[in-house]
Amino acid sequence: MSQRRKPIAGSIRGAAAELARHPGRTFLICQGILWAVALMVAPAAILQGSRSAAVERSRELGTDRIQVEVESGARVRLEVEDLDSIRSVLAQNYPQAVVSGQSVAGNSAIEGIGKAYLVASDEGELAARSLELLEGRWFVAAADPPEVVLEQPLVEAFSARERGSAIGQMLWADPASSRYRRIGLGGEIPATARAWQVVGVIRSPGEATVNPLGFAKDRRFSGMIESALQMLGVAPVEAPWMTLGLSLHVDRSSLEAAPVDWMVVSVDPSRVNPARSLIEETLIRRGKVPLLYANAAWSILASPELDGYLVLHDVFFVVTVVIGLLVLINLLLLTGRRRRAEVGLRRAEGATRADIFWQFLWEGVLISLVGALLGVVAGVCIAHLRAGLDPSPVLTATWPWQTAFEALLISIGGAALACAAPAWAVSDVEPAILLRDGR
Repeated sequence: MSQRRKPIAGSIRGAAAELARHPGRTFLICQGILWAVALMVAPAAILQGSRSAAVERSRELGTDRIQVEVESGARVRLEVEDLDSIRSVLAQNYPQAVVSGQSVAGNSAIEGIGKAYLVASDEGELAARSLELLEGRWFVAAADPPEVVLEQPLVEAFSARERGSAIGQMLWADPASSRYRRIGLGGEIPATARAWQVVGVIRSPGEATVNPLGFAKDRRFSGMIESALQMLGVAPVEAPWMTLGLSLHVDRSSLEAAPVDWMVVSVDPSRVNPARSLIEETLIRRGKVPLLYANAAWSILASPELDGYLVLHDVFFVVTVVIGLLVLINLLLLTGRRRRAEVGLRRAEGATRADIFWQFLWEGVLISLVGALLGVVAGVCIAHLRAGLDPSPVLTATWPWQTAFEALLISIGGAALACAAPAWAVSDVEPAILLRDGR
């Protein structure tokens, strides 16, 4: 061990021993730090947990979703390059955003079922559209053999033919059979057919109680409201491949698909509006005339109120920090004042100013670290207790890591300063004077 590390290690051991020799004083200071930190952490745990719960609940209503398309018959269609541009632009300001694009690849038919929709897509569709995976997994891009994910009604139709589980079987599409691309599952695969391995099953989007933008389908006036919104350009006209449950989702690279018919972007509900503007500007610069749809419920109802609570938390946090630091510093300064005799005795025994400084510094660090850690745990427990007293889907608590880290830094810094600064100041006084004043 180097000579520099030896004094530091000795100072830490001396600080710990000094704290252990005075358990009453140590407990008093420690519990003061504990409750100050708990008051910082508990509101943050409730507010951040409730906001996260509200965001997740709102995602079920499609408030995180932006849907992009172009007018039917437009000369310039969306392309795969547009998806890459949107991903690149959003990655800078919205790193958690998910961008996906789907193309309906021509006419397809399944014997005994009717028209089906072969959808060329990508790995982001599951998250972007909040699709529910019932069995297996989503397909992997560029897999060998290529993979496909079926919607539940198709699986039920195939199962009615006593084929067993669809997972692991080969699904094929034969474009040479007729003007419709004939699709089959298992059996003999025609020489001219393309084949995919079934790896997953999703719930049909048409089985949801809300439409893709989160507007309820089972409400009395939902049809009238949706029609009005469509006239205003707020809600899109739903495509049958999105709602009938007869779609097969494959990797775009495994199929020569048409231009992108539909683009879906999932972002934080509270940031939908600025993200929507950014997407629109990007596509216009690329020469497209996009139609963008989003559910404005979050920005109108939830976001202002929750953002107001978060601002209130910031104010409460600052007030708690100021009051807590004042009480803590006064307590530690008073304690340090009463230890002048101890400092004088140590100086008379040959301790240097640096020895005094490091001992008091490490005492402050150790006691504030223990108190702050216990305070974080106590604050989170108080938050969970409060959430449990009045259960609600959007009232919950979580670990506010950033607030906890800030509280640790503030309490440790304040305690170390309050302990070490007076020690450094009085350690320069003659030991005889310190012993006389400390009596």
